[in-house]
Amino acid sequence: MKLHHRLCGLASLFFGLFFSNLCSALELPLFKEEAEARGYILPEAYGLSLGYLRVSQNINVDSISLSGLGALDNLGIKTEGGYQESEVITLKADVWILPFLNLYAIGGKLTGYSETTISEVKLFPNLPGPGIPIDEPFRLDLDGYTYGVGTVLAGGYQSVFALVDASYTKTQLTVITGEIDSIVISPRVGYDFSRNSDIPLRAWIGAQYQDIQQTLTGNVKDLPLGDIAGSIPDSATFTVKQSLANKWNTLIGAQYEFTPNWVLISEFGFGERKSAFVTLDARF
Repeated sequence: MKLHHRLCGLASLFFGLFFSNLCSALELPLFKEEAEARGYILPEAYGLSLGYLRVSQNINVDSISLSGLGALDNLGIKTEGGYQESEVITLKADVWILPFLNLYAIGGKLTGYSETTISEVKLFPNLPGPGIPIDEPFRLDLDGYTYGVGTVLAGGYQSVFALVDASYTKTQLTVITGEIDSIVISPRVGYDFSRNSDIPLRAWIGAQYQDIQQTLTGNVKDLPLGDIAGSIPDSATFTVKQSLANKWNTLIGAQYEFTPNWVLISEFGFGERKSAFVTLDARF
């Protein structure tokens, strides 16, 4: 039995006929009958999915600021390159409010790391001349909890469909102090094979835009600063601000529908940012 019908049954039992009729009138998505009369095949309104995402990409180290060093707070640190790998386990709950509008909430667990190379340190960055060469890798382990919200706008004509997925998430880190703010927008265009065959498959291509800002804080003694590390007090801290080197990449994905209630989705990202995503979606 569908979740909506169960809720309507409970409404009738506890609140009487008026609330039962109101519940039935508000069956989601709204305007479902009108959309199906026009030939659209709609998914079940409610969804709960478990997903896994792996991402590798280049990052920019925008700044490294120091505190607790007294006169050396303005220590100049030069970096070269940057790279990040992360894995995220997600749990998402969603609902189709309208035939073309889906809203969802998402939570998850992130693990991974970011790495750059500290190439030079200048004790007095405002003075001309080279600094102290270092050329040492600097790695920050990432571990934290992710939560956020998003929406999907979808439409189609016959077997062709298009959608745009937009989300905002925040990750609160636990191993080190810091947070990651992410805005992700993903337009996709695809083809529904199930409309003209017995194959319950949808496939698509698309692109993904990510705007991610990372602010990470740790102990300065963890920085590979060479010979000057011994003169640094234990209480000194650093703050690293990072952003993505490339905000766009290409997506290719597919969806296989075992039944209307169980759907497997996989998607891969190519280009400067590489990703692999798989999720099992339960709909009711």
